[in-house]
Amino acid sequence: MKTKQGMKQEKAQSLVEFAGALVVLVIILAGVVDLGRAIFTLFAMQDAAEEGIVFGTSFPTHCDQIRERIQYNLANEILPDDITVWVTIENNEGVQQSCDSIPVNNVYAGKEMQIEVTQTFNITMPLIGAFVGQTIPLKATANGIILRPQPPDY
Repeated sequence: MKTKQGMKQEKAQSLVEFAGALVVLVIILAGVVDLGRAIFTLFAMQDAAEEGIVFGTSFPTHCDQIRERIQYNLANEILPDDITVWVTIENNEGVQQSCDSIPVNNVYAGKEMQIEVTQTFNITMPLIGAFVGQTIPLKATANGIILRPQPPDY
């Protein structure tokens, strides 16, 4: 038969084990929440890049409007403002060139457009950040073929 002293020691031991297990479970849960936030952010960035491609393949010379459309799509989500958008179009040499600097007569049907959206995602949990770093670089890209007809020969 157990004494009162022995039962109190078992209860205290159980409480210490529970506290240790609870700390581990909270750390795992926080990591899952951070991972979920990162995946949500990446999906939102990919959706915005694809929205930009849909608009950009029809209006490839409207570079500012393409970026505005992407930013507007991202503004509907709960995302930070430090997202970078790059819009490039294949030039006549087959090299991707910035949408702002490519000559208009090089932009015609059949050329490839690429949109890249990048962001540095901050990890909120310091313990998890010690293993993977405090930031994770996220990048979403979308490619499309320009639909606008080729300009007439000059």
